[in-house]
Amino acid sequence: MNTHSPQTIAQKVFARTAGKEFSNIGELLMCEPDLFQAIDLTLPHYLQTIKERGIYKLRNPEKIIVFADHEVPAQSERVAALKRDLRLQLKELGISHFYDEGRHGISHQAIVENGHVLPGMLVTGNDTHITTLGAVGALATPIVYEALQAFVTGEMWFRVPETIRINYSGTLNEGVMSRDISQWLISKLGRDRVDYRVLEFGGTATASIDMDFRMTICNVAVDIGAKAALFEPDSVTRDYLAARVKGEYEIVSSDAGASYSEVFNEDLSDFEPMIALPPRPENVDKVSAAAGVKVDQVYIGSCAGGRMEDLRAAARILEGRTVREGVRMVVVPTSQQIYSAAAKEGLLSIFVDAGAMVTAPSCGPCYGSLAPLADGEVCIGTGTTNIPGRMGSQKADIYLSNAMTASAAAIAGEIVDPRNYL
Repeated sequence: MNTHSPQTIAQKVFARTAGKEFSNIGELLMCEPDLFQAIDLTLPHYLQTIKERGIYKLRNPEKIIVFADHEVPAQSERVAALKRDLRLQLKELGISHFYDEGRHGISHQAIVENGHVLPGMLVTGNDTHITTLGAVGALATPIVYEALQAFVTGEMWFRVPETIRINYSGTLNEGVMSRDISQWLISKLGRDRVDYRVLEFGGTATASIDMDFRMTICNVAVDIGAKAALFEPDSVTRDYLAARVKGEYEIVSSDAGASYSEVFNEDLSDFEPMIALPPRPENVDKVSAAAGVKVDQVYIGSCAGGRMEDLRAAARILEGRTVREGVRMVVVPTSQQIYSAAAKEGLLSIFVDAGAMVTAPSCGPCYGSLAPLADGEVCIGTGTTNIPGRMGSQKADIYLSNAMTASAAAIAGEIVDPRNYL
């Protein structure tokens, strides 16, 4: 009879996909991921490289889920041609799961919304913020050049990582959002502590933490080098998936007594609005540290900040108020489903009446293809990162905040504490 030590979720997922009963920390395993996530602007290059090597068949095309998300609609003839070619490539390779423009969303959001991702799955993809998928208890890890191997063979090498456990208790104070918790996560834990580790979230507060909150928390983990981030599946997970998934699935949880490299216990009521100062996402301080900084542009959107949680918060600040003259405000819902829900709630009309612009779901400004910044300009928003050049000019400054803080800045024309507008 085989005996083994208690296993974390990550250990269980890697073991299953490697055909083993259990796995050990540090063990090298050849795993077969359950899904591969891909995006419109990078997948064509991978597929062209595969074709140039004389490969015309992929092992598991049914496992590949593709999204139009980075530049929607196409904003140049070059990108239009790239997308045209992609549609032909997908048909040739038998890849049928393609969410084209109009059915699309930012991949990390839409792949979960459309019921592809389940608890305990191993998912890989060639976009860093795929860690977002951990919101439903999946283990989602970003890849780059390894994507060639993954698409062709359906297999990848992994080293089983350690896991850091974070338990949440309490409730959020007024004006505080999931983005503030994620900013703390980046600044407190840091790259040295988190590099190639899995972040596992749980605790008594999770019963009241919805899927939008969970996605935001898992999204940012990659910014400090995490291999993946996930919430332990619970009733919130089941309720979210109930309308999206047909058939049975298994809830995968960590064993009692599982070994964690570190455990943190955090009370949500201890947090306040935070802000990431230029030029790195981990350069985090209280919002008061940037108070008075004049802004040229405000951005609500991205896979880190364009969900219903964010749109409702922005609308709460903006309703009955006006974006300050000289400030541009761009709102980009994360997916078509979210766009539709926001329209039905009347949120979009609030944005437009306030003087904001609402555009089609895409990575857009966060990717730098929409509303780029000029030299010397300042933007505050809910994008994923604030490294120089991310949103246009390398001589522009980007501040990252929750949606309330960003929206309050749009009204004031400068960074302020959002609680003054509640």
